[in-house]
Amino acid sequence: MRRARLVTAWTVVGAGVLTGCAAAGDLPLVAVHHGADGTPQVTLAPCGEDGVGAAELRAFPPGAAASGPGPDGPVTPGGPMSESWMAAGSRHSTGAASFPLFSPPASWAVRRWDGERRLLPGFRYTVRFRPPGSDAYAGVLAFTTEDLDGLAADEVWADGRAMSPAAFRRLVEDAC
Repeated sequence: MRRARLVTAWTVVGAGVLTGCAAAGDLPLVAVHHGADGTPQVTLAPCGEDGVGAAELRAFPPGAAASGPGPDGPVTPGGPMSESWMAAGSRHSTGAASFPLFSPPASWAVRRWDGERRLLPGFRYTVRFRPPGSDAYAGVLAFTTEDLDGLAADEVWADGRAMSPAAFRRLVEDAC
């Protein structure tokens, strides 16, 4: 039974998140910031009562296109793309999920790849999620280490710019 759930979860991840399905609208529902201890944090803010059904973090080295995996899929750091993690979120939770960028919640079915577990200068990162059982929209954010390092203590990076957490909440409300 557990194996069947994992297969179903990975099917959702593979079909939804990794294909980059064009039917879904990309919305600015993701923010990153530094936590109190300095570690990078991410907030995924689904619309309404939606939860996070599938999510991923991708890292692209300098000069690599940030459009998706190459013909051979994800590769290790130094290649055209390095995938840090992808996960099937929890179908039973609703609302925003906040956690350290390189440590998705333990309750998620997470698949990790070898490689750096820290932000690297010059790399471009993307965080993407979809709600459970839907391809109506995807929450998406692209950022660099430099974007994150340029934030004030009371700011988050979302929608390509620095803003307050309250401005991010308004951005999510407007996007949804």
